Amino acid sequence: MLMKKYLHTIVTGASLSILLFGIFLYFNYQQPTNELLVAGIYLLVLYFLLFTTGHPLTTEWIKKNTHSLAEKSLIFPVILIALLYSYMWAHGFSPFQGTAALFPFFFLFPVLGFLAFKKTQVVWSDFIILLFFLIPATLISFKNGTGLPVNGVNFGSVYKIIIVLMGVYAFGVIRGIKDIGFYPEFNLKYLGTAILCWVGFIGLVFLVAYTGGFVRLAATDSLISKNLPEVFRNFTRIFIGTALFEELYFRGLIQNMLKQKIGRYTSWHKSWQWGFGIFLVLALITGYLMNKPLFWFPVLITILLFLAAFIFEKRQIQPQGTYVALAITSIFFGLVHFHAGSVIFVGLASVAGWAYGYTYLKTNNVFYAALVHTLVNSSEFLFALDGLK
Repeated sequence: MLMKKYLHTIVTGASLSILLFGIFLYFNYQQPTNELLVAGIYLLVLYFLLFTTGHPLTTEWIKKNTHSLAEKSLIFPVILIALLYSYMWAHGFSPFQGTAALFPFFFLFPVLGFLAFKKTQVVWSDFIILLFFLIPATLISFKNGTGLPVNGVNFGSVYKIIIVLMGVYAFGVIRGIKDIGFYPEFNLKYLGTAILCWVGFIGLVFLVAYTGGFVRLAATDSLISKNLPEVFRNFTRIFIGTALFEELYFRGLIQNMLKQKIGRYTSWHKSWQWGFGIFLVLALITGYLMNKPLFWFPVLITILLFLAAFIFEKRQIQPQGTYVALAITSIFFGLVHFHAGSVIFVGLASVAGWAYGYTYLKTNNVFYAALVHTLVNSSEFLFALDGLK
């Protein structure tokens, strides 16, 4: 029975990878044959790993084959580095230019850290290791890019994919964080939950933002101007290029670890108070610096989301800390989007973060949270920000 389940995991990962490869060929058939061959091979390998590495059966298999010797735990990260470097060399690019030369050092950091300091429960050092890995990962850049393909319709970045794989491997396999949920799972109930969360977010946007003049309706022109293949291409690009990356780290790791950490306390109240106090101040500062007349918008969203968390925690709908973790992660997710330049966008991103996080806690699966994320990001044909700063 176990072998049958493991075979099912392999077949699912291979099937999804082949499907993506077919879509990749459809949109890039005009690219040179050698580029299609090179990029296609890397796409198949990387997405097969992406769809299988986080599965509980795969995780257990890797643990059993590496627990006897710590050095074996470095084999997978070294393979990932080799995939990135060989892809760049195949295109005539050097991986050792500028800040990219530091890549192997921070890339191996979480695995080495977890091997040196083994813990059985979530501790605050886990969050520190996560930030020390994720911040350099988002700042570093390879001069010539690592897109699949390098030119043409992009189907993700080799660099970003291996950062996702490293997060799954380091925290899920080596550290042993439970319930990350990073694997494809076909479930109609989960799909319905994701769609309802998306529809709910759209409804809230119209209720809070559209009535306040923050967004404008722009459906007609966009729907006419975009054909179905273009919509599908953008949907695929967002899902594999943005949503999976952000949902793994925000929901599968940060929200998940916060929930486990707060759940071990005697009470959730202090965590709620600290979280509310810290993020209320951060929301106030962010709003004031971005747009003084509208500084209150991210503050209002912070109050509403933490109020919702307080009510749900009091009702004990989920295990202790579930909604405190959801509120903290949602506001954090919104605030890091300050780079968009719109204080309204920051507030709406926090609301969207609640929708993604709620989907994750109801499905315990990052892929469905990423689906809602993709649907939201693809909803520009329904509403658009009015350029507020």
